[in-house]
Amino acid sequence: MSRHADVTGDQGAVVNCRTVEEAVEALRKAETRWLICNGRKLGDGEAIKVAHALRSNTGLRELSLAGNQIGPAGAAALGAAVGQHARLKELYLHKNKFGQKGTEGFAAALQSGGGAVSLQILNLSKNGIGPRLPDNLATPTLSTLNLSNNDISELPTSLANFPDLDLQLDGNPLASPPYTLYERSGWPAIHDFLREIEASERESNARMGLGGVSHMERDDALLSPARRALYEGMLGEAMSLAHRAQDV
Repeated sequence: MSRHADVTGDQGAVVNCRTVEEAVEALRKAETRWLICNGRKLGDGEAIKVAHALRSNTGLRELSLAGNQIGPAGAAALGAAVGQHARLKELYLHKNKFGQKGTEGFAAALQSGGGAVSLQILNLSKNGIGPRLPDNLATPTLSTLNLSNNDISELPTSLANFPDLDLQLDGNPLASPPYTLYERSGWPAIHDFLREIEASERESNARMGLGGVSHMERDDALLSPARRALYEGMLGEAMSLAHRAQDV
């Protein structure tokens, strides 16, 4: 280990790095359990180097690369590496620059890489994500997904498949579902709402012969009645239409 890296815990289990070289060196060691490299302005190029080293690592449990100005290219590389890692449980990537494009690339790479079969905590707060959250970001093993302080205005109905997920959405300009619903009742209410909207959209798609096409893949003219009412600010009407669709 470089003389500049802080190493604590049993056999260097926790490593606090100052440079990408130290991070790569730490990932080559089987005993490294928690790697922290925050606020080092790594950028995409050095984040890709970390991702490459992570691909051959088997022992890491927690990784934190917060505040490193990582953009879309670095996000995609990290998503692919994390997706295939069998033991990583916690990933902290907040205060970076993923944006909408980077988050979509991260999610796609995460899933194609293997789905991050052990990941339980993912922090993507303060990443400029929005307006739409990718519908493939959540994974079955996730227990906490922190998306606070982004620019998310719309959530995918696919999140209705994760009722036990602790989804943190504070500081987002939510419109679909509305932020007031989250503020008042939290994620359980959002989950129930998305489940009802999903049912409404399935019914609307079936009527239009669109099968399983999601609202994100359709023109605005083909929005389900429930979501159209929601966009127009008529929460009560949207809920009524969603309930009605479930009864069809």
